[in-house]
Amino acid sequence: MWKYDPNKDKYAMRWQKRYESLPEDVRRRLDEWNEVISQLDRENRTEEYQLRVIKRSRVEPKAGDVFVLSPREGLYFYGKVMVAKIKNEDDSFINGAYSVFIFKCKSRKPDMSGYKPDYNNLLIPPAIVPRWYWTSGRFYNVGHEEITEEEKRLDYGFYDGITNVFYKEDGTILKREPKIWGSYGIKTYIGIAYLVQRELVIDPSLAEFDE
Repeated sequence: MWKYDPNKDKYAMRWQKRYESLPEDVRRRLDEWNEVISQLDRENRTEEYQLRVIKRSRVEPKAGDVFVLSPREGLYFYGKVMVAKIKNEDDSFINGAYSVFIFKCKSRKPDMSGYKPDYNNLLIPPAIVPRWYWTSGRFYNVGHEEITEEEKRLDYGFYDGITNVFYKEDGTILKREPKIWGSYGIKTYIGIAYLVQRELVIDPSLAEFDE
């Protein structure tokens, strides 16, 4: 039986290393923010840091769809669906879900005007999400660009902290650590919001625009 060991969890260790490298004032700001988030969680007030509802949709997301998400009024970050309706026979939660990349490029409005993806400078690690993000209006499609050959060759995957193994979305085991990786498993309805809001706490300039 596998037993989780946080001291061997590469995802947790990567975050700890990053946290320790941050300036003291940023760490203090993060600590205070985490205390607030923990209190909201205990009081079941997670909507207070959830992504904003843009527009609910019954769309069936497709690979290549470009979407936006909004952590606050007048701020939209872009994402792209890499794999749609994942086929994973070993994990019923991941099966039928979507793998997405979310970038630092942004816009003041939900359209394609600011879409300039940079896979070397992601806002958060790649993630696996359910269709709920679209049906709830947290993700909203604004365009479509077919997956390029370069994107197909991206060295990415997902890490499972329990098995200490890297996987592709379909459950294929990777023999080595990929260049780009997120956590293996479905992001909950607050999972993406937490990661995005945390980045805004670390770097408030992410919410700023060049006038």
